[in-house]
Amino acid sequence: MRVEVERITGLLQAIYDGEAWHGPSTREILTDVTAEMAVYRPSPQVHNLAELVVHLTNWRVFALEKLTDSVTYDIILNSEADWPVINELTEEEWQEKLENLQDTQDELLETLSRIHTPKLSDPVPGRRYNYYTLLHGLLHHEAYHSGQMAHLKKMLV
Repeated sequence: MRVEVERITGLLQAIYDGEAWHGPSTREILTDVTAEMAVYRPSPQVHNLAELVVHLTNWRVFALEKLTDSVTYDIILNSEADWPVINELTEEEWQEKLENLQDTQDELLETLSRIHTPKLSDPVPGRRYNYYTLLHGLLHHEAYHSGQMAHLKKMLV
């Protein structure tokens, strides 16, 4: 039975590049964003678009590692791996970050296509929650940060 996994997959697709209920998808928000725009920081305590993209990518990698039962892979909250500081980027570097985000989307969809709903109840290695919570957390995380990205982009155009 794959019903719940298919629902999660559908939501992941909608949030990233579909018709998301919360507003523009992540990919739509990032369309036409230049490297200069990506490093714009309205105030010192605010993350810029580039940092948000890398943050999302890193947590997607975390989910992928856990979905393949990695016990040792981890991201320490508020570390450089969680929130890298990016103050300048070339267009090439920015495009690479966007490609990395797209690659993790593709990898997540591929990985989810091989998972069956009963695995969702299994505990995530090294964590106190199950895969259902991990995947729904990933969805909420992306929707939340997509809203931040939309707000930042509005400040720029």
